[in-house]
Amino acid sequence: MKTLFVIFSLLLAAMATMSAVADFRGLPQVKDLMKRLGYRPGFERALGVIKITGTAGLLIGLGVHGIGVAAAIGFLLYFVLALRAHHSIGDSLKDSGPAIGIGTLSALTALTGVLS
Repeated sequence: MKTLFVIFSLLLAAMATMSAVADFRGLPQVKDLMKRLGYRPGFERALGVIKITGTAGLLIGLGVHGIGVAAAIGFLLYFVLALRAHHSIGDSLKDSGPAIGIGTLSALTALTGVLS
C-alpha cells in the first residue's frame, strides 16, 4: 500500500499543480466557470493557492506520512465541494469530469495512505 500511496500522491500533486497553474494564469475556461458560479473576478487565484498548499502537503507527506494523508483528505473535501458547485449550476457530467477524476484520485490517495 505504501507504494500505491506514493504513486497516487505524486499523480495527485501533478494534477493539482496543473490545475493551480490554470487558476493562476486565469485561463478563459476557469474565468468562465468562476463567473457562472457567481464568484468575484480573481477568486480563481485563491483556489490556486489552496491547490498549491495541498500539493506541498502531499510532497511533505512523502516523508511525514500523516501530513500526506491529511492533504489527500483535504483534496477529497475540496473536490466534493467542486462537484457540488458544478451540480448547482447544472453542469453536465462531461463538464464535471475533471473534478470527478481528481476527486477519485484524492479518495484513492487518502485510502491507501490510511491503509499504509
